[in-house]
Amino acid sequence: MDTAPFIESFRELNDSFLKLINSLSALRGLSSLRLYGQSDTQLLGSTLDVLMQNQDLERCSVYLLKEGKLVNAAGMDWADMIGLKKGQNTDRTPLFNSFEVGEGLVGLAAQTGTLQHSRNCEQDPRFERNCRGISPSAMAIGSLISLPIKASGEIVGVLNVSHPHTNFFSEAQERSLVIFANFLGQMLVNNRLLNNMEHLVRERTRQLEQTLAEAEALKRRYAELSVIDELTGLHNRRFFFPESRSALARSLRYKKGFCMLLLDIDHFKRVNDMYGHRLGDEVLSRCAELFRQQVREVDVLARFGGEEFIIALPDTDLAGAKQLAERVREAVKGAVFEIEGRGIKVTVSIGIACLSDNDAGDAQLILERLISEADQALYFGKHHGRDKACAYSEIACFL
Repeated sequence: MDTAPFIESFRELNDSFLKLINSLSALRGLSSLRLYGQSDTQLLGSTLDVLMQNQDLERCSVYLLKEGKLVNAAGMDWADMIGLKKGQNTDRTPLFNSFEVGEGLVGLAAQTGTLQHSRNCEQDPRFERNCRGISPSAMAIGSLISLPIKASGEIVGVLNVSHPHTNFFSEAQERSLVIFANFLGQMLVNNRLLNNMEHLVRERTRQLEQTLAEAEALKRRYAELSVIDELTGLHNRRFFFPESRSALARSLRYKKGFCMLLLDIDHFKRVNDMYGHRLGDEVLSRCAELFRQQVREVDVLARFGGEEFIIALPDTDLAGAKQLAERVREAVKGAVFEIEGRGIKVTVSIGIACLSDNDAGDAQLILERLISEADQALYFGKHHGRDKACAYSEIACFL
């Protein structure tokens, strides 16, 4: 009995089975690829690598549809797989970067939405349009399949596979490549959706972070406005009382000196009446800056109201408070306040009150008493010529 026909049939069956295994392996490899965070080019490079490992191919490439053209997005040949370079076009650089829809087998696959199979590229007029004057033998292409990559019925690109031998690809390979291309199309769309979602999430996160930063800035701004005088930039009464009370409590605890200065710009109402509120505001702002330049970081300076300012001086005795008051008074007296070509000079009266050695007890009550004493000393100075710094302990006998 002649066994040759059976052996041949077995070989064909075995070959078909191996090709089926390879096709299934290609699909399995495709399904295991990580989609998240990849570009189209990265994803296509991975898929072509899977295809080359599981199919008997010489070269494969993908052209994606962009603005009406088919643009090469990825390519790979067997030399890439084994790390060799056999010629100028055996690396990943495509022979052609783009095709028009309808041009060559690539363009026809996109135009018709059907697989285009050239079993003998040398004799196929469709391939002549594909290679644009370059002979198939020069490119070592015998067989070529171009098949559309679809997703949800829409064509997104074309998969190209080739082999140097003519009549190389079987119908079974055609079917497996169609499945592969459809699978690839869905992966491309899913990958783009994931990337778009990631971009959207990043953008929304950026917007949220920006909004939170703006809200935090507004919160800080409102917090500052609640304790900052808008005109002078100094702290206001709301800030002054808790800060100075804390400083006074520390002074009482550690038996340190503590003094209070109350300052009032002389004849300020006359300045507003004669020169207008704009110059009046300039006087207030400049005086505030002069006060700020004289005080220490530990001192508590605030606008007390109208043209009145107040300074709490921790760790300061009467002599130190009088020295500071004189520096402030001289600084104001020597300044010229100008606006729109008009310049004036002003003076300031200052009242001083300090802790005594016998002070003890509630810091809030002592603070209120010191402010009252500084206020009395201030108005004593105003009634005796202004432009003076008077200490309550030195004028109390005259009250």
